[in-house]
Amino acid sequence: MSPRPVHLLVVLVLALIANAPGALAQSPPAASAPPLKTDPAAAERRLLDAVQRNPDSFDARHMLAAFYLQEGKLRAALPHLRRAEALNPSNYEVGYDLARALLETGQLDDARAQVRRWLARKDIAELHNLLGDIEQRAANLTAAAEQYQVATHMDPSEEHLFDWGDSLLQLRAAEPAGQVFAAAIARHPRSARLRVGLGISLYSRGEYRDAVEAFCQAADLAPSDPRPYQFLGEMYGVSPEVSGEVSKRLGRFVETHPKNALAHFHYAMSLWKGSPEPLDPDGVRRVEALLRRAVTLDPRLAKGFFELGVLLANQDRHAEAVEQLRRTTALEPSNSQAHYRLAQLYQRIGRQDLAARELQTFRQLTAKGDEGR
Repeated sequence: MSPRPVHLLVVLVLALIANAPGALAQSPPAASAPPLKTDPAAAERRLLDAVQRNPDSFDARHMLAAFYLQEGKLRAALPHLRRAEALNPSNYEVGYDLARALLETGQLDDARAQVRRWLARKDIAELHNLLGDIEQRAANLTAAAEQYQVATHMDPSEEHLFDWGDSLLQLRAAEPAGQVFAAAIARHPRSARLRVGLGISLYSRGEYRDAVEAFCQAADLAPSDPRPYQFLGEMYGVSPEVSGEVSKRLGRFVETHPKNALAHFHYAMSLWKGSPEPLDPDGVRRVEALLRRAVTLDPRLAKGFFELGVLLANQDRHAEAVEQLRRTTALEPSNSQAHYRLAQLYQRIGRQDLAARELQTFRQLTAKGDEGR
């Protein structure tokens, strides 16, 4: 779901902030005027003062609500949106923003009723899409998909098409979702998120190579967007013939997001386990450096410590591997594989007591997992 920006009376707000207390009675500056910078607290005081002086002013209520929406203070905006709508029931911008604020604050029944009131007067795609958002938040997934479909048929915008396809994915209807995303891409070929949606639908159907290609295309269209890389990072090895293309994109992810722990982790895994050929010594050192950087950036990245432990164990660096695997189990006590590998390592270094304890933990976790199936 991609929320539509709230309607803001930016020019009027700037006029109120920049001018004397009677600014509402003055003509607003031209739309081409440069934006005026102000302290949000000072702006709020001026807007509140305008409402207190004239509580039945639609403009004063609307501008204060717009300010709160812009600041992300949705609950503070609600009473002013309600009052503004009561003062001018025909103002669509206020009606829409009230519905959106009700949705975002979890008042789903009120949000649904608000949208339906407006649909009775104004049957447009934007309102059907918003009703889809409300039904989706309420976990009424079929009803949400129906509303997104109506919105798309009325206005096949990139947003509406994405929301419809995404709702079908949530219904586990991967094939229809793929059809929606493919048709959407034909209309909006520069959309990265539509290609992400297509990639998810293809992956769900087991079409791994095509899924990888869709995620790679999404990464190329939006190099700074982390979402395509996150999917690619989970897909190393599923399609060996395109593993080089995956690693290339994940390497770029590290370059564009040097402080992202998962970027380093996923790039390391693609180089190590996504490659059809064994790593040479330089490759092993590179993977180790990437994994160490990942756990340095995120000291709670349990899977980073686990893979680093496995890599070190493969090089017979037993003491270092034990350290990393112990950190894994401290962060993630239910990781049965970490306990099993620790048991193996303790046996190799002659600590049979510790090996027995880890093996017992492994068996307990495995038995518990079998009971849960």
